[in-house]
Amino acid sequence: MTKLPGKPILPIHPTVDETGQPTVCNCCGRRAWGIGIGKGNGDPQYLCGECVLLVEELRKVRRWDVYELQALDGAVDEMGNYIEERGLTDLQYYDELDQRMLAKSAVVGFIDRLRQLVRDGAAPF
Repeated sequence: MTKLPGKPILPIHPTVDETGQPTVCNCCGRRAWGIGIGKGNGDPQYLCGECVLLVEELRKVRRWDVYELQALDGAVDEMGNYIEERGLTDLQYYDELDQRMLAKSAVVGFIDRLRQLVRDGAAPF
């Protein structure tokens, strides 16, 4: 899978809303709370409770491994299947439920593909 130009895969930015409140974890994308690892770059890089426990290790994380990158293909496949099933390619016509189901299909597709790769011992490179 080719990385989109100008769009980093990780970390997840921004981790703060327009009022300065924590939004999502800089590492995993789950709900964050008021502890961050930012270095004065404008984004506090807030973390969730579990990632706070791993803060020293998180500083070393810069990119996904080859299995995770390959699992993205599973997310893309499942999103494509959902869009094809719905018959709507323009996301502006999706209601809130459709949007959530599309996002769910991406998450489940990623997780299922990653589990399959690990279970099968298939080297994704």
